[in-house]
Amino acid sequence: MSYNIIEDGHVSSPAGFRATGVSCGLKEIRARDLAIVYSQYPCQTAALFTTNLIVAAPIFFNQAILARKRDNIRAVVINAGHANAGTGQPGLATVVHCAKIAAEELEVPRDSVLMLSTGQIGVAPPLDRMREGIRRAASELDSNGGRRAALAILTSETRPKERALRVSLREGRTVTLAGMAKGGRMVSPNLATLLCVITTDAPIESRLLMRALDQSVSRSFGRLYIDGDVSPNDAVLVLANGAAGGPPIVDGSRELGAWQQALDALCYDLAQQILRDAASGGKHILVTVRGAATDADAAQIARAVARSTAVRLMCARNLPDWGGMLVAVGASGVDLRPDLLELRVGAVTVMNEGLSKRFEPAELIQALSGPEVELLIDLHNGAGAATVWTCTTGAEL
Repeated sequence: MSYNIIEDGHVSSPAGFRATGVSCGLKEIRARDLAIVYSQYPCQTAALFTTNLIVAAPIFFNQAILARKRDNIRAVVINAGHANAGTGQPGLATVVHCAKIAAEELEVPRDSVLMLSTGQIGVAPPLDRMREGIRRAASELDSNGGRRAALAILTSETRPKERALRVSLREGRTVTLAGMAKGGRMVSPNLATLLCVITTDAPIESRLLMRALDQSVSRSFGRLYIDGDVSPNDAVLVLANGAAGGPPIVDGSRELGAWQQALDALCYDLAQQILRDAASGGKHILVTVRGAATDADAAQIARAVARSTAVRLMCARNLPDWGGMLVAVGASGVDLRPDLLELRVGAVTVMNEGLSKRFEPAELIQALSGPEVELLIDLHNGAGAATVWTCTTGAEL
């Protein structure tokens, strides 16, 4: 392993980054509700945005900025309480004006500020409060402010999600990678209700950043399926300012492999923190599909099982009735051979070669009784495989 966890690390742990979170009256309760993550140096940037065809004003704004250039981003401003989605031209005007205020306060180019929002859809954040919050946050930025920023982006969650890693490269060279995220009970592989900002002081170009981010998200946030809704607001950003110095990380190098491994681990860790918070005392469900013709087929079946109300009720209430699994697999739309199908709940095989297996109901109840339930679907029809994480949130109702 080429990385280790930095105790009490946060999004501003990498060299050259500053952050904070302040309260400016955007949430119904008085709490931190506006964050800034700032780099002292221009950043190479990679980003993934929601697949919802209706995008929130800040996402539209960010897409326009990054379509022009990805090598000069200096700051991200994030507000909670108001999603600024479904707000039309007035909402976009608010975003543009807030980015201008932030650029002036931070003394950076106007097109080097990105904006993110989370909260109530259909409401743009009040400009006067945003102006006050941005100015105060800009004056309070420091290298130890990452925790304040992570708190400020929360909405319905119970705790901040953050992690920082120190990555070892060759000849004793190290870089730092850190991130913060928020995500509630509406999370799916399309990044619904998910915001994540990742910072690194590694010198790496945006093309490699984008490729690395695609891989890491597909192995982490892309496997979360807590609800099927897709938010218009959501984004995962990576900012790399190169402040650690040294030669750039290049394609095919050992350094890129080490950095990719750490990014995979960071995104996985943050995704699991979101899952644990969303579960809110319920159970985690791990849905694994293997033996499919392709990975895409496996993922399609895994998502169908994860979103099944019957499957989640089975897990939530310890019901020895696995029929929901079979129904979800068959309804997934993936071509398969029923006579080869194998289903397991934990260590209990409930179907093999397309036929139900005899088992003691008490064994199945025992397999469902722990805090984490593992469901396995094997199609025995190829090498395709996929895993999705979900939980029993809402199934107890």
